[in-house]
This record gives sequence, C-alpha cells and structure tokens, in this order.
Amino acid sequence: MKKVGLIPGLFAFLRMLKARNEKKAAADGNTREDPITALAKAMHPDALHLIVTQVREENATVKTYRLASRNGALPLFKPGQYLSIKLNIGQTSTARAYTISSAPYEADDNGYYEITIRHKKDGFVSPHIFSSWEEGTEVDATGPHGDFFYQPLRDNPNIIAIAGGTGITPFVSMLKQFACDANAPSLTLIYGCCDTDDILFEDKLKELCSDYPERFRRFNTFEKCESDSGLRKGFITAEFIRECIGEPLEKSFFICGPEIMYEFLAKEFARFPGLEYKQTRYELGGMPLNTGRIAGFPKDAMKKNVMLHIRNEFTDWHIPASTDEPILVAIERAGIILDSRCRSGECGICRSKLISGDVFIIPDKDGRRAADKALGYIHPCSTYPLSDGEILIPPGRPAQT
Repeated sequence: MKKVGLIPGLFAFLRMLKARNEKKAAADGNTREDPITALAKAMHPDALHLIVTQVREENATVKTYRLASRNGALPLFKPGQYLSIKLNIGQTSTARAYTISSAPYEADDNGYYEITIRHKKDGFVSPHIFSSWEEGTEVDATGPHGDFFYQPLRDNPNIIAIAGGTGITPFVSMLKQFACDANAPSLTLIYGCCDTDDILFEDKLKELCSDYPERFRRFNTFEKCESDSGLRKGFITAEFIRECIGEPLEKSFFICGPEIMYEFLAKEFARFPGLEYKQTRYELGGMPLNTGRIAGFPKDAMKKNVMLHIRNEFTDWHIPASTDEPILVAIERAGIILDSRCRSGECGICRSKLISGDVFIIPDKDGRRAADKALGYIHPCSTYPLSDGEILIPPGRPAQT
C-alpha cells in the first residue's frame, strides 16, 4: 500500500470534500436526510427553547423551576448533568450552569427538567431569576452538558455522594433514577447543611432511603444545631466519613457543594492513605470571586483595575476589567456576546487567544488542552487578568450595544 504524506493527504481530502459539496449543490433538491444525522440533531439540539410550567419554593432562599419544551421533546441526559441557561439582563448577555435536579425518566414523553436555584443576596443572576421567572416565562438554554455522572467503566458501583446545601441537586436526580434500575449502583449520601431549614428535598430523600434501605443511605451533619437536638454538629471530616462508610478505598466519591467545602474536603481526603485522586469527582462550581482565597494568586495584583482590548472579526472594544474577577465577567458586562457553558474552565466553549498581557489561571481548574497552553489560548471564564492585555475571542455576532 502506498503511503501518503500528511500534507498531500490533507489536500486530497479537501479536494474530495469540495467535489462532494459541488455534487450536492448540483442535485435536484430531493435528497433524503440521513436518518442518523436527524436523530443526532433531535437528541443534541444546538439550543433548547423552554418554558416555566411550575415554580416551587423549597425554603426561604431556594426555588425549583420546572421547565418544559416549547417546540418538541427534551433531549436525554444522565443524572448529574447540567443546563446552561442563557440570560439577557440589561445590556449583559450571560449564562449560568444549573444542575438538573429531576430524574431522566421525568423528561420522557414530553416531560420536564427541573433546576433548583438558591437566591444570592449579592448575586447578579439569581435575583433576576427570582424576580422575573414565573409560570409562562420563556427560557433559552443549551445542554444537557457535563460528565458528573456515574460511568460503570470508570466508577466503583459503591458511590459516596457528599453534598453541601444546594449541592444535593445532582444526587436527588441520581437517587430517583437509580431507584428505577435494580442494577444501578448503591449510593450513600453525606449531606452537610447550615441548619435543619437548609435541608432540601427532605421528603423525597426520606422516602427513597426508606424504600431501598439496602441500596441508599443518608447521613446529615449541621453547622448550627442545638447541643441537645440529637443531631450531629460539625463539618464533613475524615472521621465522620469513616463513621458513615467504613473503609473508603474501594469506593467512588462524588462531591457537590460550595468552593469552601471542596477546599476543606481536599485536606480531609489527604488523611485517607491510598485514596487515589481519580476516585474523587467534583461538580463544576464556577470560579472563586475572592482571589484572596486562591492559592498562588499574586498578592500584589489583587484589587487592581486594568484595560483589555477585546476583538473578533466584526469589531474591537477597549473595556475595563478587574483582577478580582474572571475575564469573561468583564466581557459580558461590556455587552459583548461570548458563548459559555460551564464557567469553570472545563468545556472550552469560550476558548480565546491571548495576544498580550499577563493572566492567572488556577492550576487545578485549568481545563485547557496541552496544545492550547503551548499556543497561548485561554478559557476567559477561568482566567483572571493581571495586567492590560489583548484577547481575540471566537467568531460570533456583533455586540448588542
């Protein structure tokens, strides 16, 4: 067999592709759509057009929003995946990732997704959602996305789920779905809350653990509770984990909660000799906005204002930015549209080229490929500016302003 070099082979492929497209353009228009392509498009649409059909108050600061499709069936998903909700707030176009708290089977037959959101007093998106979303509100999104789900070839069938606050959402989805499958993994939930009012989905958790005691267990601990309440008070320590599950080495840990809980647990897991990093999986949680808590962040760069030159094929902008927030935040605030999903440096949808300037990327949240690191690409959602700089963002629509 004759070997063809890389460059000649590439040009041969391009000639073949050109010839194929020319034949397709010259056809009479009665070509049959590939059924596999049609199925793939239906299962993985570019966008989801949803509508709020129910709003449920979980407690004083948390609501669950039920979302149905406005134009067809909902794509399949795995318990633990998230939706990227697209929002226009004033002149800002932004997105937020929210884990689906309903089970996959609930999306069947024109069913629904549910997302559970906590109102953050000083937040930007959650106050907008709480004040404007009601039954009938139309919502655009993409997804489902993410790989925070059980994979039999990778994970141990004995799952230890550690949740903090609204971090319970992926595990409610898992528990409900696993209950429908006798061959699904077992799950032990260790749930840390501020107080008893902070527990979410209490009735459903109690029901599932009661109905499937051999497969599902739950342990709670609270930051605040009365000493005579009979409840455990304290954080999720290595000792408490051992009390709940015994030997941790032959298990897979799934963790979802606030960033401060991740930092704490990383130190506690270090107290389990032999526990490998691949046994622990952390749900995406966005970037820290308090750079003072980021290990390795240059102290002399904190709380400084810089100017960024942002450009794409349409135009360019000179915008202010702060060293205390990811570059994506400054881009969105300026009314520039840059698509994003995870906002945690993993998916690469916002991938852009750093032309000049100094930046900081949290090492353990750097989801770039090795080639991108070498060629100077960044993920603006997980990159903090340290100086004035220039960034080339992906092709897209012109700015709204």
